[in-house]
Amino acid sequence: MYRYIATDVDGTMLDNQHQLNSVALNMALSKLQQQNVSWIVASGDSYRFLKKCFAPCPLIDTFISINGALIVKQGKVVFEKTHSKSQVNELIKAVNALPVAPDVILLTGWNHTWGTRISDLNAWPFGINIDFIDDLTQVDDKIYNVNPIWLNDQVTPDQIRGFAQDMISRYPVYATYSGFGCMDVLPLGVNKAAGLKELIINDDHDQLKSVVAFGDSSNDRQMLQEAGLGVAMKNASPDILKLANRVTSYDNDHDGVLREVQSIFNL
Repeated sequence: MYRYIATDVDGTMLDNQHQLNSVALNMALSKLQQQNVSWIVASGDSYRFLKKCFAPCPLIDTFISINGALIVKQGKVVFEKTHSKSQVNELIKAVNALPVAPDVILLTGWNHTWGTRISDLNAWPFGINIDFIDDLTQVDDKIYNVNPIWLNDQVTPDQIRGFAQDMISRYPVYATYSGFGCMDVLPLGVNKAAGLKELIINDDHDQLKSVVAFGDSSNDRQMLQEAGLGVAMKNASPDILKLANRVTSYDNDHDGVLREVQSIFNL
């Protein structure tokens, strides 16, 4: 019996205009509550962004943010893992030295995100609040993620996956392609599946077998593989479509997650 739903956000819960169908989600949450099923958000996004995004849905109070580097339940931190200051500076140099240098590098902290300056802010496609600065090595905060981004499709997803493997081979980190031209470089051992285990291992001896997980990109890989039911979005990348137990009938622009949840849980 499934007791948890874990969902990615971008390309999964949000449509391509970055909108959440909170009305339909709240209806589903009310019915799931009667079945004692909990909904966990598992995303590469910052906790600050997720808290704002899901504010209209008060029954969701558990967030695996930054791909598992920061986990917050009912407003309290239950797990966090950060890069050291020296490692952040080393990783900044390393990603700038990749065969194709990124257009932007972001550093994600607890309540703030910093980025290298870009010449045309109108070209910035993401809706998160960022302080663009000249020198990221001057940031004095705990950093969960070093996030290089390539804009305008100048590199392919497979190239970014290759860059991620290069980072893993050279540094004690976990790196992954996270969609939309982004690579996340995280502390070693951090991923969404590990984050789910931190949350539910004390509640469920079967660990992730009681989880239905939804995702669309490479940073969802471990979560979908280890969940009791791993569901790829219809719009997922080919590697995720290949490994999933099931694929949604509809994409993220047509409430693919909610329609699948209705089917699985007979809502």
